[in-house]
Amino acid sequence: MNGHCGYFRTMIVSIGCDHAGPALKTRISAHLAAKGHELLNRGTDSLDSVDYPDHAHAVADDVGTGNAELGILICGSANGVAMTANKHQEVRAAIAWTPEVAALGRQHNNANVLCIPARFVSEETAMEMVDVFLASEFEGGRHGRRVGKIACALSLFLVGIVGAMNAQGEGRLEAVNLDERQMKVHLSILASDGFEGRETGEPGQRRAAQYLEAYYASLGYEPCNKGSFFQNVPLVNTQIRGGEMMVHEDTLKLVDDVLVYPGLDVTNWKSEGLTFVGYGIQSKQWNDYKKYKGGGVVVFLDGEPTDAQGASLLSNDGAASEWSNGLQKKREVAQEMGAEAVIVLLEDEVYDVRKSRMKRWMLRKSTAIDREKDGEGTNLPTFFVRESVADGWLVGSKVNSLVDYGQRVKEKKKPSKAAALVPEWNASIDQIKGSYKAENVMAFLEGADPELKDEVLVITSHYDHVGIIDGEVHNGADDDGSGTVTVMELARQFLELSKRGLRTRRSILFMNVVGEEKGLLGSEYYADHPVFPLENTVANLNIDMIGRTDAEHPDDPRYVYLIGSDKLSSDLHNISEQCNESFTKLDLDYTFNAPDDPNRFYYRSDHYNFAKNNIPVIFYFTGVHEDYHKPGDDVEKIMFPKMAEIGKLVFHTAWEVANAERRIVVDKVNDFPSDR
Repeated sequence: MNGHCGYFRTMIVSIGCDHAGPALKTRISAHLAAKGHELLNRGTDSLDSVDYPDHAHAVADDVGTGNAELGILICGSANGVAMTANKHQEVRAAIAWTPEVAALGRQHNNANVLCIPARFVSEETAMEMVDVFLASEFEGGRHGRRVGKIACALSLFLVGIVGAMNAQGEGRLEAVNLDERQMKVHLSILASDGFEGRETGEPGQRRAAQYLEAYYASLGYEPCNKGSFFQNVPLVNTQIRGGEMMVHEDTLKLVDDVLVYPGLDVTNWKSEGLTFVGYGIQSKQWNDYKKYKGGGVVVFLDGEPTDAQGASLLSNDGAASEWSNGLQKKREVAQEMGAEAVIVLLEDEVYDVRKSRMKRWMLRKSTAIDREKDGEGTNLPTFFVRESVADGWLVGSKVNSLVDYGQRVKEKKKPSKAAALVPEWNASIDQIKGSYKAENVMAFLEGADPELKDEVLVITSHYDHVGIIDGEVHNGADDDGSGTVTVMELARQFLELSKRGLRTRRSILFMNVVGEEKGLLGSEYYADHPVFPLENTVANLNIDMIGRTDAEHPDDPRYVYLIGSDKLSSDLHNISEQCNESFTKLDLDYTFNAPDDPNRFYYRSDHYNFAKNNIPVIFYFTGVHEDYHKPGDDVEKIMFPKMAEIGKLVFHTAWEVANAERRIVVDKVNDFPSDR
């Protein structure tokens, strides 16, 4: 990014000087205050001789702990204050004597403290340097890699290791503690107003992605996706401003009777006829498209055919088949068969659930994966309609009611032939669209075992939030800044252990996904386009909102909700329980780990896109609170010891999964239905 982009935002700036700089410090402070910045004055304000390290340490400490975003130090030559500030691990102090040098310090070196030689620059030049320093941004990329090599490996080594290896030397850690201070530093930055709530597709989200990229590069990670830390997710914003669907002489109401699949072009569609194709399945054992001649609009039922006991007719053991898992495969088949659009019929109860999820998308700006830019999958216009509304559409068929079709399949256990429906339909939707890309951010740690390193454990959080609403920044410190900085700290811990020779046998992918608040889009895209094959993905540990307490535990910081741990793998659940007993002894609360949970949290975070692909998951969560999706979700309310303790549980669970003698086994049928 060009540092002279002209972008302006207010920030907290710490400023200090020795006896050579009070006058210049006063002028700079007034200049910045007039622009709306908040100043932390660390002295001196006198011409009496002082020791410059005292004031340099104060400014560096502000920046290093996150109390200030940037710092300014002034002394005669700037050498002394720069040397002092750079003794702080999180500080990169740069001496500048021209605006160009000041800009490069930010752009190429990610400097966060500007050191001004008061005796060698004019006041005018100093003001220009300050302005450009605050306006410039780190460019990342190759510069991130180089900045990552600055820090001394010894000082980077995590101080949280209580015991490196156990007495048996079997690769089991005795205990690891996460660094609360570093987590607070990062969260104070990512959840500051300058990141504008990190809404997907907005400048604040892109700045957050660049911050994460620079951080992973600074640790020493190498890009893992074609030379990049990013996986670009093609997205499209759409807004439906009205419209209707006409079927023969009936008018279907938007939202109440018909829903539109987000992100696809459904502006105007008209067809001379509809064709009912059962469940929309085409396979060797079941073909709903027999005698379908192509063209027009196909109509099919959601889900898959089952017998009277609810067992799938498409699998040998009655378990749900791939056709029950979402609509993508059905839509791809419809497009391959020549359909121009798809109508999916949903049971009324299922329709109401989907309506509750999609209603907010229908008449306001919504975001979805851009299937046209995706290059894979389908961009087929897709509508959802209530089965009860569609009852009576069949014409000239032995099946007179779509509602009864499923029952007939249960009895005959075979598909019907394609059937013509009412002769004409049209959809007229007033829709606007705009395409762009957002970024999943990844850091990859390769495993040490040649036989196991192709197996990958994925640890996730989402770094996006809801942005600015009604002029107020929603900083999302808990949602999901808490998970994001925990993943960052876990990445640091595992990498530093590997540098000490304590490497995991399997590989670990640390991934901060985008678009969660828009519908789990970043993780959905990764599941559709995995950088590492899903068949090699052993588990997903997902961290979303672990920094606060909820109404059920107002005075209890030692709990965490676990969701999904026992749904696919007994191994994963047992490892989690054992790690908690050995290392953290938290209260593991499974309240929301039930299919009948009215909150449906299982479907509301990024682990879901792994679970629906039969990958074992654990979702770590501490519940909603009064500031959920509100402006009050700020860093001051975060309980960092609680975060660190939950992160410790994640760490040890990950360590055990990544070092297990055998891969954890999927041995359970998930009782959470997919795509509901």
